[in-house]
Amino acid sequence: MKSLNAVTGVLIFLASFFTTAQDLEDRTLLTIDGKDYDAGTFMKVYLKNLDIVQDESQKDVDNYLDLYVKYRLKLQQAYDMNLQDDEEYQKELKNYRSSLSQSYLTDTEVTDQLVREVYDRSLEEVNASHILVQVGRGAEPADTLEAYKKILDIKKELDAGADFAKVAREKSEGPSAGNAGELGWFGPFRMVYQFEDAAYETEVGEYTDPFRTDFGYHILKVNDRRKSRGEVTVAHIMTFDRPADSTKTAETRIRDIYKQLEDGKSFEEMAREFSDDLRTAKDGGKLQRFGSGGLNSPIFVDAALEMDEIGSYTEPIKSKYGWHIIKLLEKHPPKSFEQQEKQLRQQITKSPRARKITQSFIKKLQDRYNAKVDVKVDGEMLQTVGDSIMQRSWKYKPLPEHAQKQLFSIQNKSYTVKDFYQFVEERQKKDFQQYDNKREKVESLLDAFVETSFINYYDENLERDNKDFAFIYSEFKEGILLFNLMEKKIWGKAKEDTVALKKYYESNKERYQWKRRIDIILTQNTSKETAEQVQELLRKGVEIDSIKAQINLDGRTKTIISSGTVEEDYSRLPEDFEIKTGVSKIYHEKEDSFYKVIMVNEIMEPSIKTFDEAIGAVINDYQQVLEKEWESSLKEGHDIKINKRTLKKVKKELAAKTD
Repeated sequence: MKSLNAVTGVLIFLASFFTTAQDLEDRTLLTIDGKDYDAGTFMKVYLKNLDIVQDESQKDVDNYLDLYVKYRLKLQQAYDMNLQDDEEYQKELKNYRSSLSQSYLTDTEVTDQLVREVYDRSLEEVNASHILVQVGRGAEPADTLEAYKKILDIKKELDAGADFAKVAREKSEGPSAGNAGELGWFGPFRMVYQFEDAAYETEVGEYTDPFRTDFGYHILKVNDRRKSRGEVTVAHIMTFDRPADSTKTAETRIRDIYKQLEDGKSFEEMAREFSDDLRTAKDGGKLQRFGSGGLNSPIFVDAALEMDEIGSYTEPIKSKYGWHIIKLLEKHPPKSFEQQEKQLRQQITKSPRARKITQSFIKKLQDRYNAKVDVKVDGEMLQTVGDSIMQRSWKYKPLPEHAQKQLFSIQNKSYTVKDFYQFVEERQKKDFQQYDNKREKVESLLDAFVETSFINYYDENLERDNKDFAFIYSEFKEGILLFNLMEKKIWGKAKEDTVALKKYYESNKERYQWKRRIDIILTQNTSKETAEQVQELLRKGVEIDSIKAQINLDGRTKTIISSGTVEEDYSRLPEDFEIKTGVSKIYHEKEDSFYKVIMVNEIMEPSIKTFDEAIGAVINDYQQVLEKEWESSLKEGHDIKINKRTLKKVKKELAAKTD
């Protein structure tokens, strides 16, 4: 029996422990005038600010709780003064929320996976061939079926042992058919995403099952793989045969140019004068940086990427465009993941890969809201949406039944056919994608309507559905509100009440004192010789402008001269500067590139600053006085209750997290 009681006791203890850990954040820590404030928000604020707190006393939980209570009381004053209704405040909130929400309206997990995937793929290049049977995304079902049967028949031929290159020449409908389907070397972003996926997921010598892209059905074969050769920046001189010029062939001219380069002529000058590529000739033949697949000339690309010595150039080479001499300007080896991550993220969000991110995010939202969406374009939709949609000029004519016909719902919000048609009328103006027919376009717009509806719904309810967003947004919202309150209650009042400021100054003027000051001319010179010249001119009483005119000749600045009254510990004075009237010796410190000469016109002993001289410090000090007076009365008239049991648990939790 004792054993059973012991086990039961342990289970009760463990249950209470886990319950405490789970529900502590939601427990009420303090109540102000009947309004509860939970422990979770307090702990989050405490931990977030722990590293930036300079006053060690504020790290004490009791002291920080006192500050937190005052913070909440100040915010309540702001709401009582209706500062939250200020037009500028609302505008600032709207802009911040719009910016902040963007990072929450995407699938960061999938984005991270895609960034890593692209980087890993960028380290390797693939050489592939393919067979294409063309069929558009918007093709009629019968045409799609015919194309699919055709690609399946081709697959059967290959499975039976047919030569891939031979079949590609005879049956591929793509532009590479004449080249046995070969596409050359490429890396990520060079092909449509589905095609790239197939290429990187297939072993060398193997071919894929049929797959579909916007171009049609493909079978892809991987011929080879190699490490990425990075990118290069090159310049070239190009010649091609001109029908009107029968005196010299392109080859003759390029070899003449090569001979002159060998004799020491400038590559850039020869490119400007003789290159037939007029787009680059004016820039000395310089091309944009590229890597494998970056130019539609494998011979040119290979020759450029195989170069090693910066400044070297090739012998004349022939491409399908003409003859070239290539000069290597820069080599760009593959960068580390950290160096490329930001750029890859930007590329992904602007590429078709972004669809994968959106689709994953929408699926997660549908699961979150337990929303089942099964909508398809029907005959009624195609009849309602006129053919003018193809010219982006369709006008919606509402019918009463449209508002009653629901397409889908998200929680308690219904989305109707009317909502969809209104979306189509507006979205069509921004949709410049080419479609094969109206059905394809309406289907695309229906998909966009569903996605936009889910994203907008989540956006509208972010504060409710995402605790992290709610905390950050609330922190900003309250921070700006508190700033506006301080401006009205303290900062503005302190600046505008000149009578009170002067009274405060008169009572505390001994606190506002000048240190010993000097009226100086400070010269900073680029060499010792210049410093000696300036030193001599200062001793002769030459004016500053005249000194500059005599020293800074031919647009070269050899001396920089400034003047004014500064305190004796002015940072630009030499460390061992001897304060006395007259022209100083030349000072030169190891860490300073300048040779300094200083002329001291007058030495002023310490004195009390005038009100105008001390105004900045007086305002700052008076603001602190007003703030202390205000804070001392903050709690007056308020019913504040601290839940001591919860506070004890909070302290224990914070101690565990900060040890």
